[in-house]
Amino acid sequence: MRILLIDPVTTARGVGVAERRRLRQGIGYPGLGLLTIAALTPPEIEVRYLDESVEDLDPDAGADLVGITVQAPTANYAYELAESYRRRGIPTVLGGIHASLNPEEAAPHADSVVIGEGDRTWPALVEDFRRGTLRPVYRADGLSDLDETPAPRRDLLRREDYQVPDVVQASKSCPIGCEFCALHAFTGYERRFRTVARVADEVRAMPGSMVLFADDNLYANREFTLELARAMRPLRKRWVAEATWQIAYDDEVLEAARASGCVGFFIGFDSVNPQQRIAKVPRNRDVDALYVEAIRRIQARGMATVAAFVFGLDNDDVDVFERSVDVVRRGGANLVNFSALVPYPGTPIFRRLRDEGRITEWDWSRYVSPNVCFEPRRMSARQLSEGTQWAQREFYSLSGLARTTAETVRNLGWGMGLLGLRLNLAQRRNWGRGSAKGTSHE
Repeated sequence: MRILLIDPVTTARGVGVAERRRLRQGIGYPGLGLLTIAALTPPEIEVRYLDESVEDLDPDAGADLVGITVQAPTANYAYELAESYRRRGIPTVLGGIHASLNPEEAAPHADSVVIGEGDRTWPALVEDFRRGTLRPVYRADGLSDLDETPAPRRDLLRREDYQVPDVVQASKSCPIGCEFCALHAFTGYERRFRTVARVADEVRAMPGSMVLFADDNLYANREFTLELARAMRPLRKRWVAEATWQIAYDDEVLEAARASGCVGFFIGFDSVNPQQRIAKVPRNRDVDALYVEAIRRIQARGMATVAAFVFGLDNDDVDVFERSVDVVRRGGANLVNFSALVPYPGTPIFRRLRDEGRITEWDWSRYVSPNVCFEPRRMSARQLSEGTQWAQREFYSLSGLARTTAETVRNLGWGMGLLGLRLNLAQRRNWGRGSAKGTSHE
């Protein structure tokens, strides 16, 4: 029996595989979802994993069952793929965040839809398929126990095609629950943590020197973060992770992270304006100054900062672009991620904007920044799109990159300066041409 697992990208239609690989080598890393599904498959079954951002799909490749993960921007394309396999008599399963949040939409395009984390349903699905009793829907009856989930099948990866091929998950979810976050809509508030010793064993077995933690928020529990950092220290690996800005004001955690090999954090600052429904953004504070100091505090410990902002939230006006660029300049952020808000279908913000009559785009393939798919409250859609592009160009201009590189060298040394320059040049080249797998909040 053969199972084919596909992570689709819409750029496969018009961008050659060599160029897609170049995009991923510049800024990419593999997802863990389908690799975990592969690990949950009985060992006697042949499994092939295909990340279409680095490999062409062979339409004639044989398979007895096909599984396709779906995100909003790839949904229409994923449905077309699923239907093409079904026309050839190959049963097809759809899963992932978008299919889970919008199962009624996905169901007509597949033989079965997996709702929720596949850890809880995939083994039963495979067994039912073997018996010829595949059900149309498999709904997880809860959240998975991370310690019971096997390590992803990293042996299926094309390691050379990613900037950071070694990715690990130590925890899941975030207690904040931002209105626009598809991951929160998918798994909820509950925080789950693996046993740190198991995480350390998994990292120890990785061949590379750099590890990326795929956790939604590594600072969701400070005691866990400290324990993990202490376990990482003897492994002598470099690592990066995502966290909220509050970590910058926790000296003990910052020092432990740096001592354990952390070289940088992706910080979701989100907005310089307090937002009614985004609790992560501070209120009744000088937000700009708070963020500037946060970036500087992380750098003072010898770690880089990727500063992420989402433009177009309800309290954002046209000043948000210049203020955000000013914050990252004054703070000295090493990289940035500026994006227009994407209200993914199934999230609380999508439902609210839909109920308010503010959704203007129903083609999910357009749900990629800087496309604007809704009517902003305090600016026009055109101002939001053009402002996002201006901020990106302003930071990634050649003069801007020269300034960023000089500051990185001064603060973090030549090694980080050259690495930052290489990553920034890749981001400058790739921005707006990505694989359409969604932005940071899906």
